[in-house]
Amino acid sequence: MFNVEAWTLESEEDTLELGASLVHRFSAGDLLLLQGPLGAGKTTLVRGFLAGLGWNQPVRSPSFNLLHEYQTDPQVLHADLYRLDEGKGLGLEDYWDSHLLLVEWPERFPDLFQIPHRWVLKLEFHPRGRLAVLAPQNPAGHSAPTAQGDLSP
Repeated sequence: MFNVEAWTLESEEDTLELGASLVHRFSAGDLLLLQGPLGAGKTTLVRGFLAGLGWNQPVRSPSFNLLHEYQTDPQVLHADLYRLDEGKGLGLEDYWDSHLLLVEWPERFPDLFQIPHRWVLKLEFHPRGRLAVLAPQNPAGHSAPTAQGDLSP
């Protein structure tokens, strides 16, 4: 059975707060796949997540560097696959056991993420801001049904 959760995010502050509230659900060896269109708030959510872990320095999208590593507890690797033409050789597998991985645009290379402890967080535009849906996903790519409606916690 899957446990799907959803939130309506009406502001950037709501997105930051959601990110911070999720930190204690994940640990090193987990993978959080962040999906959503450009401007949906993926990097903002990561900023909140890292703030929840005590990170007080700037957090930028790794669109150009591809990977940013953060010395938090657990250690976090933030990856952005948007600009890549090929996912091989990126080295994400080197971090699977020692870091929590937060990956933007994972749908570009779904075969890279065949590890057991993974979740998908989808951010979608919504009339009141954004809709965030979190669901576990097994390595075969099956996730829980998409939540619908006004699902603020």
